[in-house]
Order: sequence, then structure tokens, then C-alpha cells
Amino acid sequence: MPWNDQSGGGGQKPPGGSNGGPNSGGPWGDGPRQPWGQPPKRPDAPPPGGPDLEEMMRRFQDRMRGGRGRGGGVDGGRPFGPAGFAVLGALLVAGWFASGVYVVDTGEQGIVTRFGAFDRATGPGLHVHLPPPLENVRVEQVTRQRRVQIGFDEGQDKLSESLMLTRDESIVDIDFTVVWSLKDAKDFVFNTRNPEDMVFAVSESAMREVVGQRTLEAIITRDRGAVEDATKALMQRTLDSYKSGILINQVQLQSATAPQVVIEAFDDVVRASQDADTKINEATKYQNEVVPQARGEAARMIQESEAYKERVVREANGEAERFRLIQEQYKGAPRVTRERLYLETMERIYGGADKIIVDGRTGVTPYLPLDQLRRQQAGQGAPTAPPAPNR
Repeated sequence: MPWNDQSGGGGQKPPGGSNGGPNSGGPWGDGPRQPWGQPPKRPDAPPPGGPDLEEMMRRFQDRMRGGRGRGGGVDGGRPFGPAGFAVLGALLVAGWFASGVYVVDTGEQGIVTRFGAFDRATGPGLHVHLPPPLENVRVEQVTRQRRVQIGFDEGQDKLSESLMLTRDESIVDIDFTVVWSLKDAKDFVFNTRNPEDMVFAVSESAMREVVGQRTLEAIITRDRGAVEDATKALMQRTLDSYKSGILINQVQLQSATAPQVVIEAFDDVVRASQDADTKINEATKYQNEVVPQARGEAARMIQESEAYKERVVREANGEAERFRLIQEQYKGAPRVTRERLYLETMERIYGGADKIIVDGRTGVTPYLPLDQLRRQQAGQGAPTAPPAPNR
């Protein structure tokens, strides 16, 4: 047997071939065995770099078709029988039921609908509902604070809705922010569509109504808090009438100024108004100081008048009582009473005069030495001058 004939001796040299030629098997021939008798590699063996994913997918598809593929099967694979279908169905049913498990976090609320109609609301925790399409759930964040900006946008220019008309037919430029959250998740889910747009439209409408009831000067200076409160209350009434389930937490007035084209003139008006308020405060302070003093002075004069009245009345009552007593004495002793009254009257009249009284019945007789008595009294009462020093 030739050295290049490895087919068991029955093979012949291919025509036109030579040792090592293209149609030759080499020194070991071109039979089904390799040099040392190893069987040839299978044509579907995985490449050295790893498994062939396409080949694996092809095999799986053939098995799913019951082994009916190219040539009636792939590598002798077994068909996908009834047990495999049962397992696959069980997995599908388990996955369908597992799709009804959901979690509601803190600050959230779940709204479960059955065939599109409201069924129940669930709080925080792990819950289960019937798998879709029987039941569906929508989870909403109830406590999250959401914001809507009206009149301005961060990083952009002023917006047209910031210009509003006041009661005195002036234009005011207002920027404000609305902070809102949910108070009823059911109403929010079923009665609202595009809630951001709804809150924006209601906010702008309410602010325009509130601003239209006030003057420009009041809005810019002293009524900022009143404008915020009135706008919040009006927005809440409107949203409640819509059954929107939205709660307005706060209305923040960012700025309220006159338009830029008239801002300088309006600043002059504001300064003049502030000066007027200053003058009014000063006048009020002066009034508070003067009026109490005047009232105190008036009260003092009234009290003095009352005291004078009381004194005069009492003196008059005393004189009347004295006259009554004298009258009674006069009735008992007329002569003596007349003499006493005469002497008392003369004493009152001449008590301060330096006179000598002459009685016509007794001649010239000093009745009282008034001049001597006065000189003695003057000498005793006057201070004595010190003696002059000797020189």
C-alpha cells in the first residue's frame, strides 16, 4: 500500500493529482480521518472564541416548533412537549398576577380603578390589585410642594401676563409664585387634565381680579399681604368649584412695580406720598402732645371753678346763718345788739386808720392811742441798724 493511500487500499489516486496537490489528502490521504485517526470536527461545533448565540437561538426555535426544523430536527433535539407548554403557561400566569403588586411610598396615595371606574384609595405600604386590564393603579404624590410661576420665568425675560390693570386705571407689573399640593387624590386623578396649566390660568385670573379692586399705590406699598391673601382665597374657591383636588398652600408676591417706562415718575409720586405720611405722623405726634395738655388745663380750671363755687356758696350760707343769729339776739336785746353792731362796724372801718375819735358828750378824749400804738409796733418790728465802725 502506498504511503499516501490511507483508505484501506481500495482508493486510487485522483486524476490529475499529485502528492500534496490541491485534491490530495496529503501524506495521510483525503479520507474521513486525520493524521492520527481522530474524527473530523462537527460542522456545528462552537468556534474557539465562545458559543455561537445565533446557533443557540436557532436550536431553541427548532425545539419550540417540536423539533421540525431544517432536516426534521437540530442535532437530534427533543420536541417541546405538553410538560413544557404547562410550565410556560404557569410562568405566564404567575407573571400576570405579579403585575398587580405595587408599592405606595410615604407622602403618596394610590388610586385603584376597576374597568376604568374608581374602586378604592390606598395609603403607604405594599398593596395588590387585580392584574390589568381588570384593575389599574395610579400613584400620586400628595404632600409634594409644586410651584407655578406667573409673570416671569427664571433665566428668561418678563412675560406679558405680568402687566395688570388697577382700579385707578393704572398698569402694574406683578410677578408672583403659587405653591400648591394635593388634598384629594381621587378628584385630582378623575377631574383634572394638565393641572399645571389649570393652576396657571386660575392664578392669573384671580390675581387680575384682586388687582382690579385696588389702586396702584396701595398694591405697591401697604397692601402686598392683603393681595396675597385675597388671591389665595379666590383661587381656592375656584379650584374647589372645579372639584380639582388641589390645595393652594401659598401665594408669594415676588415684585409689584410700575412699568419701566413710568417707573421714575411713579417713584416721585411714592416719595411724595411718603413725605406726606411723615408730615401727618409729625402732626399727629404734636396733636398727641398738645391735646392732653389742653385737656388737663381745662380740667384744672373746671376744678378751680367748682372750688370757688363751693367756697362762695358756703360763705353765703355762713353769712345768712350769722344774720339769722344776730336777728334772734336783736329780738332779745335790741339796744345792746345795736351798740355791739355799731362798735364792731366802727372797728372795721377805723381799725386801719391813724385817727383820734372825739366824743361830743365827754369832750376831747383820746379813745384809742392809735398813733402811739402803731409807732411802738413799728419800732419793735423794725430791725436795729448796726453801729458804725470806728475809724
